[in-house]
Amino acid sequence: MIKRPDPSLTPMDQRGPSPWQSQQPPQGSALAKLIRLLLLVIIATLLVLPFTPFAGKIKTALKEIVAAAQKERVITREVERRIEVPREVVKEVVKEIVREVEVPAPPAPLPENFIPRKDVDVSSFYNGITIKTNLITEQGTYASLERKDPEAYKAEFQLSIRVPKASQTLPELSRINPQLPTLLPGLSTMLPTAKVSGFYHKLYENKTNGIQRDITRLNRILDRHNFFDCETILELTHPQTSRRALLVQSEMDVVADGSDGDRMPTLDEYIFMSDYYQPFTSYAWAKKTTTPNPLLARWEERLKKAKDQFNVKGLSADRNRELKATITQLGLEVAEMKARSSLIAEKDPFIVISLLFRPYATTNKHTPSIGDYAVVIHEAKMYPAICGDYGPSHKMGEASLRLAKTVNPSATPYRRPESDLKVTYLIFPGTAEKPNTPPNLGHWHQKCTTYLQELGSPDAAQTLHQWEDLFKKPEPPPAVATPPAAGTPPASSGTPAPAPSPSSPSPVPGSPPPATPSSGTSTPPTPAAPTTPKP
Repeated sequence: MIKRPDPSLTPMDQRGPSPWQSQQPPQGSALAKLIRLLLLVIIATLLVLPFTPFAGKIKTALKEIVAAAQKERVITREVERRIEVPREVVKEVVKEIVREVEVPAPPAPLPENFIPRKDVDVSSFYNGITIKTNLITEQGTYASLERKDPEAYKAEFQLSIRVPKASQTLPELSRINPQLPTLLPGLSTMLPTAKVSGFYHKLYENKTNGIQRDITRLNRILDRHNFFDCETILELTHPQTSRRALLVQSEMDVVADGSDGDRMPTLDEYIFMSDYYQPFTSYAWAKKTTTPNPLLARWEERLKKAKDQFNVKGLSADRNRELKATITQLGLEVAEMKARSSLIAEKDPFIVISLLFRPYATTNKHTPSIGDYAVVIHEAKMYPAICGDYGPSHKMGEASLRLAKTVNPSATPYRRPESDLKVTYLIFPGTAEKPNTPPNLGHWHQKCTTYLQELGSPDAAQTLHQWEDLFKKPEPPPAVATPPAAGTPPASSGTPAPAPSPSSPSPVPGSPPPATPSSGTSTPPTPAAPTTPKP
């Protein structure tokens, strides 16, 4: 009978023991015996050791080892306490956590549909104008259609302005300057027939037109101060002398324009570097010397730079047009500097008149023009001047820097000497002298004195300010002839002087010697031409 193999055994196990395997004792029996022997020796030593002299030393050593081990553990615990997080850091972390968990306020509820609005707001502009705005919203149609309708998004401006009336009577003028009746006694005679000039109404018409234009374009509009800059403009005529005058009551702004190489070869940089400086004034004359204008080199340098930029290729059309206009303007100004001289606001007393006067020079007999004489009155003082330049057509009241600093020493190109309407400009239309000449301050004083007297001010010569000519060179002292000492013969020139005839008068000390006829002739000296006294 065949014995089946056990399926739980591997093929090697099913084969049985190998016939080649020998029956030997296990190799590890000797080693086991040696280990048992060592254990018996150690146990015996431990049993015997407490009864030997080394027992105390061993016990002491073991205690020291245990104590050292305990000290190390204490040190370790102290280090662990130092590593703990400080209380301050823990507090800061707590604060941050509190901030993070703050719950924001809930937003406003969303609107369910369109809500019409009509809001009113009142504020003030930078220039002192009080502004009141009305915002009105109403329901419209679709955005794609409303954006094409100009009426859907618009602004309607309504600026309310009270245009002032002109002062006309003597009490009204005296309210501004109580000294006027004393300085101008003829006012009481002229005011009954005086007329509020159409220039006054034209001035405020220009102001309001400019405001309408600027506010429509959302530009910067005229401020309150410059809107109310003129109290009155009166056309005066003296009934006896028929002398005409235009009386303007205003403030005083400052102009620093003008240059003249003939009188002032150098110019203060503080003046010509101001914001609105111009090297010319409307009153100008032909140059008298070859000394160049102090700003000519600077203007020629600007012209050269503009030409160099214009020659650069690839510039835009707008930039080319701008440079071309600059080149044209600078070319005209350079030519003007080479040919003409102007008033100097720092040195010459003159006033600026509005451009609104210029178109009416031939239609209104009270129209002032460039070169006309004028008298500026401030408080109890009167200053002679001329109309030297034109200013904007919507402004009134401006004078040169020299006149302004005389009225108020604190005046500068950026600071007006008088902000209130306390300055009277008395202009004498039709008095300009042609051709224009360099300033002659003594002559200006004489002419203004005459015109004031024709308006009924007999003491004008004493009350009118006398300007000092800042460019006048000091005259050398006159030479004094020293008479020769008695008995001293006259110095010999090599030719004996002829003896005077008995009929000849004795020479006067300081007079020219009589003419000596040339040798060989007996022609009497030619009599001198009669002198004509200067007008």
